[in-house]
Amino acid sequence: MKTNVLSYSRRLSDDLLAAGRGGTARAYTGAVKRLLNFVGNSELQFEDLSAGMLKEFEQSLLSQGRHRNTISAYMRMLRSICNQAVKELGVVIPADLFDNVFTGMDPAEKRAVSPQLLTKVARIDLSSAPSLAFARDLFLLSFYLRGIPFVDLCYLRKSDVSRGVLRYRRSKTHRLLVVEIEPCAQDIIDRYLPQTAGISFLLPIIIRKDIDEYSQYQSALRSYNKKLHRLSALMRLKTSLTSYVPRHSWATAAYHEGIPVSFISAAMGHATEEMTHHYLASFDNNTMRDVNRQVIALVTPRESEASETSRKGGRKSGNFRRTYQR
Repeated sequence: MKTNVLSYSRRLSDDLLAAGRGGTARAYTGAVKRLLNFVGNSELQFEDLSAGMLKEFEQSLLSQGRHRNTISAYMRMLRSICNQAVKELGVVIPADLFDNVFTGMDPAEKRAVSPQLLTKVARIDLSSAPSLAFARDLFLLSFYLRGIPFVDLCYLRKSDVSRGVLRYRRSKTHRLLVVEIEPCAQDIIDRYLPQTAGISFLLPIIIRKDIDEYSQYQSALRSYNKKLHRLSALMRLKTSLTSYVPRHSWATAAYHEGIPVSFISAAMGHATEEMTHHYLASFDNNTMRDVNRQVIALVTPRESEASETSRKGGRKSGNFRRTYQR
């Protein structure tokens, strides 16, 4: 008996949603939707899949201008669905089904930009373009809050902030992150507080009560990336800004400052760095605060130095690289 790909993937997605793994559920749905649109058959069976079909699917996506890493994400989701179908239902698929398609990560797709470019982004006058200014501010805020992903930025609530400290759980890993809000980040938050009167969210992104929250997030993400593309064109940047750039830029800047990878992984809430789990017990909030201040200082040096001096009672703390690098 043959097994329908769409029906099985929907069941997996429903199970993931029930388990609070909405991101993976949506990734499954998106990958299957792309494949079915390509083959033009919503009744596609697992037994109909072939290595040749997936290779043609990959080539089609490339011809549409999709990035290799995006295509890889689709393939990895499809592979996961197939593996579960084999294990749970005993479906038979070719052993070489994914051998000829790319399922890795392409380092050539650069997503990080330099601190110098971020400084230029922060200083550009956008007073005549408030929608671009808002996108720019969200971009910088994402960087200032240790590379917080856009999805988590959207869902931050006012109750997540107490005494200048942000506590939130990553939507992807559910890890609790504690981030001390530096003055440059607080300025942006304060700038938009009047627009959040009467709602529980920290930023004016999810604000309508007649539209479900996830739809508002998806719409905001599309709008955000379009605005960043316009900003990139306005600034004539060689590397186009996207929602991924602040996170990658924070990690890259921290790495170039000599901060250990395990610290960076913990600071960003990664779940894939096994080394991080051994270090977490010894990480305190002051250490994470100092890591973030050092990275922010690359973009806003004067403000960060003034903040450090005032918080330490006139004494500027030592450089993290000198103190902690092993």
